[in-house]
Amino acid sequence: MNTDSNSKAACYFSLNDRSTERVSLIHREYTEEVQAHFQGLFPARQCVIIQDESDCPLPIDLAVMYPTEEEPFYLVYTLGMSAAPMKYPAGPEMPEGRESYSELCIILPADWSLAAHGQIDVSAQHNWPLAMLRSLAKFPHVHQLWMSYGFVLPNSENGETFAPDTELSGVLIVQFEGELGELHMTDGAVVQILMPVLLYKDELDLYDEIGPDTLLDHILDCTDGSFMLNVKRPDTAKLTGF
Repeated sequence: MNTDSNSKAACYFSLNDRSTERVSLIHREYTEEVQAHFQGLFPARQCVIIQDESDCPLPIDLAVMYPTEEEPFYLVYTLGMSAAPMKYPAGPEMPEGRESYSELCIILPADWSLAAHGQIDVSAQHNWPLAMLRSLAKFPHVHQLWMSYGFVLPNSENGETFAPDTELSGVLIVQFEGELGELHMTDGAVVQILMPVLLYKDELDLYDEIGPDTLLDHILDCTDGSFMLNVKRPDTAKLTGF
């Protein structure tokens, strides 16, 4: 089991230097059920858990499932986002609001160099997708927002990219169908498994015009249907001429 070697790992989505109250971890037990679910889906994979040394607003551990010969990609998912519910704002139709539980996952290519000397350092610049995923999992709890399919979020107001080696600067939240899209807990609750698809600034702007479904279709056309992170993929807003 790894722990973060540097508590000053990069934060994303305007979380830098933001102080916030810790949220109550109502369902710590969900973490074990989520981990067991992914182990059941990918039983032959080596898995390393990276513990979060920060509990602000809640700790988000990261599970890294290593590539196999049959499935040559990393699968990284969060553990802890579902320990507290996200709340949909109350309104006329639902005065008391709604609650939901989620975790995030992301797929990285097998040649992504995550570890150095057997230790995965989330603060290392080349591991920015891990730091990004953790920050994204904290975001709805910091800002008391509801995250679900179609949710879009820029990394910053001025279009700051996630890393120097990519122009990607935002996310579109998607969700698979079936077991990789949700799991049912023993208490009857449903935990949604969400995936961020990374976007260019032009695609973030395009979202308002064409919506999440069409935007995702354009992206998958450029990736041959793959959801694996490609930091150099084409900018679909430029290709489609919108």
